[in-house]
This record gives sequence, structure tokens and C-alpha cells, in this order.
Amino acid sequence: MDAMIAVMNQVFEISQKLDQDSLSSRFERNLNRLAHIFEEEGYTWNNPLGEKYTDARTDCTASIAGDEGRDMVITQVIKPVIYQKKEGTLSLVQKGIVIVERKK
Repeated sequence: MDAMIAVMNQVFEISQKLDQDSLSSRFERNLNRLAHIFEEEGYTWNNPLGEKYTDARTDCTASIAGDEGRDMVITQVIKPVIYQKKEGTLSLVQKGIVIVERKK
């Protein structure tokens, strides 16, 4: 695995944990600076939390919690979707790993 992607996954996981403990505001500036560094290197991530999920979605690998059906939504993100921009083209370098549930 590319070292940059490994670091991005760790920063994403730290960010998630800070959000859970309501501490993200204390580290927002630092996390934004890291995101800016990643962007300067041509990488960007997407946290698809709360987005609609269908089988046609190709940027995520999903585990389904509960009953499968229409109106599935991403309720947890284990790993973010990561893209890399090279020569003006954006390429998917890591599929997001998510948990989806039927919308209530």
C-alpha cells in the first residue's frame, strides 16, 4: 500500500475518533492543514457518510447492516474514498469501506 494512502487512512481514523468524542473542534486547524498537504500532493478524500448507497455505486465496498432494501444510506465509514490527481485526471486509488442500512 502506498505510504501516503496509509497515512491518509490513519488521519481519517483519528478524525473519526475525535468526532465521536466531540474533540474535533480542538484539532480542526491541524486536520485542515493535513488535508491541505494531501491536496498539494495530488490526493483528496471523500467521507461518504450519510450519502445514498446503491449497488451501482463503484467507489465503495459495502457491508449491509439489517435488512437490505431500497433507500439504503451509508451509516458508517471505515475507510474513506481516496482519489489522486495525476496529469489533470482524477483517479480512484482506494474504494471506501462502508456500512449501509435501510433508511428509516
